[in-house]
Amino acid sequence: MSVGVAVRWLVEQRELGLRVLAGRSALHRPIRWAHSIELTDPLPWIRGGELVLTTGLRLPRGGEDRRHYVRRLDEAGATALAFGVGLSFRRVPRELVDAADEVGLPLLEVPLPTPFIAVAKAVIERLAEQEYQGVVRASSAQPRMTRAALRGGAPAVVRELAVATESQVFLLDAGKAVVAAHPPSAAGLAPAVLAELPAAGKAAAAGGSTRPAEPGVVAVQQIRVAGRVHGRLVVVTERGLTPVDHLVIGHAVSLLALERGKPRRLRTAQTAVNSLLLSLLLEAKLDEDTARAHLGTAGLHLPDNGVLILAIRDVSLHQVTATVDRLLADHDLPCFVAPHEQCAVVLLPAGATGQLGEISSRVATEGRAGAAVGWAPAGALSGIPEALRQALIAADVARRRNVPLVEFGSLAGQVLSTHPDTRAVLAVLAESRLRPLADCDRRTGAELVTTLRAFLEHNGHGEAAAAALNVHRHTLRNRVERIGQLLGVDLGSAHVRAELLLSLVAWQENG
Repeated sequence: MSVGVAVRWLVEQRELGLRVLAGRSALHRPIRWAHSIELTDPLPWIRGGELVLTTGLRLPRGGEDRRHYVRRLDEAGATALAFGVGLSFRRVPRELVDAADEVGLPLLEVPLPTPFIAVAKAVIERLAEQEYQGVVRASSAQPRMTRAALRGGAPAVVRELAVATESQVFLLDAGKAVVAAHPPSAAGLAPAVLAELPAAGKAAAAGGSTRPAEPGVVAVQQIRVAGRVHGRLVVVTERGLTPVDHLVIGHAVSLLALERGKPRRLRTAQTAVNSLLLSLLLEAKLDEDTARAHLGTAGLHLPDNGVLILAIRDVSLHQVTATVDRLLADHDLPCFVAPHEQCAVVLLPAGATGQLGEISSRVATEGRAGAAVGWAPAGALSGIPEALRQALIAADVARRRNVPLVEFGSLAGQVLSTHPDTRAVLAVLAESRLRPLADCDRRTGAELVTTLRAFLEHNGHGEAAAAALNVHRHTLRNRVERIGQLLGVDLGSAHVRAELLLSLVAWQENG
């Protein structure tokens, strides 16, 4: 399929009597228009692709000037030169023939009986015929591509487009990986095209670009759905693309966008069902076998190590669902988001820990700055309610610390002292228990608070605590006895020691 009328085709029209004098290796060149010009300098009227017709009426006299005339036609992009003999010249000047052979410009001799209008008419009628054939081709290619989309999806559309445009075509996903190519070898062109995609992207703000490249012309069209780029359709051809080609490519882009939009609508419906399923799991209203079956149907095939529960505070459920759904779709994971006690809860397979930071970051960026995320693992589906309680505690800690993400497991030994509710109780306890010791230290310098902490942190072992304080064990024993008397407690009791240690932590954090 050529763009324009090949010079060879025009020569083959025997009624015109054209004869090739030079540039035989370039007879495949396409003529896009035929133009009769009797000027010494025809370049201002040449745009490229023309068959220039002349009788040499104003041809330069000098041999070098005549060679320069041919060279300039070639540089301007003229397809061929047709010289009419029998009027200004009995034969085509030798300088023109030599120069045309030198630059590879087809030079045709037009005999006197053949009027230029006959040559121009042959070109114009052939162009009109090609245009009609293109419309017919497009009208048949479009329904073929539509049927292919219904039967075989994106790969079938790519195949039909390659056949219709006689080109190499491949489809890239959002991550620039090849998802379909025809012929299959076209996938091998992807690295070279990808290397130029950033530049193409700037030129393609409105959706696509076409530019010369190796091995020919590369056309890149974005596949957009709801303002989001889902991939790129790339057409590589060794010739120029016709308006019909662009029409067919545009139809393919529309079909591919619909193909991407279809699963988007289905996913939205599935996410709504998933929300209900997660709500039932959070309330422990499904047995594990039933829940596992439903999750598998939704596309979440659970690994042996269970699931993760995320609790997200300080952001709307709608915003969380939209943000998390986009992120998980990029990782080919289903979306499970449900409301619980004024926060959003997300269910993930245990292997998705790598997405936790990305989720918290996107929620903060796309939702509300300061959103707090806490998470905890659930070894089995039956452990989801307990994992939710842990995740909520971790989210509260994240909010208090003003950090985006906290794992419950990282709070070992800190849960009671970091959770806002228990901190308030511990603060009251610390004031009542430790104020007498602090007052005594201020009056006497006895260091009772420091001694109590060392004693408690060494599990009541006097010698270890004495060594940590760098005092004699008898000195430590005397201080411990005095502490017990001031507080009215038995430091030999593990429960008393635990309460005092928590009080000390709260006391120290409150200054």
